[in-house]
Amino acid sequence: MLIVYGTQTVTAHKNSPPDGNQNDTRKEPALKTFWRYPYASLMKERKPPGWEVKVEEVLSLAPRSADQLLLYRDSTERRDHEAKVMRGLWPLLTDVAILEFKGPTRGLRQRDLMKLLSYGTEYLSLGECPIQKPSELSLVLVVPKETPTLRREYERCEVEPEQLEGGYVRLDGCRYTLVVALLDKVADADRDDFLRLFTDDRGKVKDSKSLQWIQAWIRKASTMEELKDTEEYRDVVKGLLETVGVEGLLNLVDPNEILSHYDPEQRLAGLDPDELLRHVTPEQRLTGLDPEQRLAGLDPEQLRLLRAALDKKLNGS
Repeated sequence: MLIVYGTQTVTAHKNSPPDGNQNDTRKEPALKTFWRYPYASLMKERKPPGWEVKVEEVLSLAPRSADQLLLYRDSTERRDHEAKVMRGLWPLLTDVAILEFKGPTRGLRQRDLMKLLSYGTEYLSLGECPIQKPSELSLVLVVPKETPTLRREYERCEVEPEQLEGGYVRLDGCRYTLVVALLDKVADADRDDFLRLFTDDRGKVKDSKSLQWIQAWIRKASTMEELKDTEEYRDVVKGLLETVGVEGLLNLVDPNEILSHYDPEQRLAGLDPDELLRHVTPEQRLTGLDPEQRLAGLDPEQLRLLRAALDKKLNGS
């Protein structure tokens, strides 16, 4: 989740225990998905002026943590129109908002919208919550695209979708301000290849700056085991292979990870057989061949010498 504060006087609460407290049994949430981390970074880098972005903010002692916490610290009027990412979103928000991001691999699942609604109730129950009423809270669901699952979620939560410009949907019938952002449409409307990286169309990304940016994230993931082990890491590598090719990833990703996305025929295409055999031992070359195949390449003289060697070995001499 992303918690967005749009008031100058709000102070972020901290549920983390003091240093040295050994009685608190809460654990840091395990990293499960890759995409939400570069998405959080994109929001931090391209937010409107005056906003502060904090990542992994604990929501409750359960614990449930927000992916990002945004605090509006400026004393001047909000300048949301200067945002460099999701430009149509910020003006739709109330002063406080919680955002749930769904990446392009896992996507939206059943009851995810209902879960977001529960986050609102839980957040409002906190003693440190700076607002009093549900109407003062915005809930934002960011998804790669509209799906049948999303439309079913509208029905389940008994909300009515209202299509807005720029790829946004406002959901009426809820006590919160409830907004859905369809990233594929937002990326098209904003002509933003950075956002397109988080959609199924990431293979079509052409902007060199956005490619360099996600390559930097791949480089970081390659040196951090917790990111390499996330569910979507291989999907990210696959998408970049389609976009920048093998050459663009050679210095970023383990070669074995790159090769795992190709079948044996693709791996061998264009390679000189003699060059390949230089790296294979005689035993490895013969593995899996039946006796007829092993003998097929021998001329009569080689067969004679082989028979002599076999007779010698069988006779124990």
